[in-house]
Amino acid sequence: MDAQNVLVVEDDAALSELVTEVLVDAGYRPLTITDHALIAETVDRWQPRAVLLDGELHATGESRSWRDAAAIRRAHPGLPVVLFTADMAAVTEARLGRSYRSRVAGFAGIVAKPFAVEDLLATMKAAVDVSPGTDVMAMIVHELRQPLAVIRGQVQLARRHVGQDPQSERLAMDHTIAQVDRMAALIDELLDHARLTADGFSLEVGVLDLAEAVAAAIATYDHDAISRISYAPPSGAAPVYGDPARIAQIIDNLLSNALKYSAAGSPVEVSLTTDGVEAQVRVVDRGVGVPEAERRLLFAPFYRSTRTRDVRGTGLGLHLSKRLAERHGGQLWLDATSEAGSEFVFALPIAHGDPAPRARSS
Repeated sequence: MDAQNVLVVEDDAALSELVTEVLVDAGYRPLTITDHALIAETVDRWQPRAVLLDGELHATGESRSWRDAAAIRRAHPGLPVVLFTADMAAVTEARLGRSYRSRVAGFAGIVAKPFAVEDLLATMKAAVDVSPGTDVMAMIVHELRQPLAVIRGQVQLARRHVGQDPQSERLAMDHTIAQVDRMAALIDELLDHARLTADGFSLEVGVLDLAEAVAAAIATYDHDAISRISYAPPSGAAPVYGDPARIAQIIDNLLSNALKYSAAGSPVEVSLTTDGVEAQVRVVDRGVGVPEAERRLLFAPFYRSTRTRDVRGTGLGLHLSKRLAERHGGQLWLDATSEAGSEFVFALPIAHGDPAPRARSS
């Protein structure tokens, strides 16, 4: 596939050069300008796939990025614009999306300066692959329509069997309930993403035993006579600070992915180790792996690997899990991958001393 044009609007020459190098290495074709007055002309001429827009400040202290983004959206409604700024107030305002100018600007993503390469590439990848208001909405509608269609069909089937074939009636209702659960899970993911993006997320934090949390999560998948999941726990407890429901959500996502993207019957190995500083949960699968070029993009919102796009999913699970791990003071990363499988690591600091506060807003 040909390299995609990305317009970089940045008046700091050194920073512009650094961003250009990063984007070139990632396979993009960056077009750089320093004068905001040239944006319209450059967009018309080169038709970029996305714009990385510097938050340039006027002498009055007013940022013109809002006005420029709005102008781009009016002229090119499908062109994603990513805000690139060191103004933390602007970052917060854009993420909340509650002000009039933030809604008009409609930023497809925000990258704060100084930037992390992983964050820049993940945000640009999401912007390039998922146009705001079109592809994301189409994906959400598609994911919701599928279970709705199944629910309708199963209810009609159950209605035909009422009072005549109890077994078929019960089976149809079971399928209906499963699809309702699927829709509820999708809605929960979308709500979590919205709350995290808007910094409106809160955790109920206490001390919990991570070893027990992992064992409980594995137990929910122990349906077969021979379990596919093996677990190597530590010799003792692994106390960490965390919200039990959110810790369970992270572990469940890792287990679900390991099973979903692996061949039927293939093993999944889970281990938990502690070193006095942190506890690490490792999940090893025998799945399809992640292409090397996609490793840094795997945790971007709505991103689906080219090897797994034929499997149902929103591309939010890993993104949410990573954000939740970071909100707990921990980390989640892909440690190793090949066509023989992948190894994910979820790490949390060991809890020492008095319990953490029961509630923490993020």
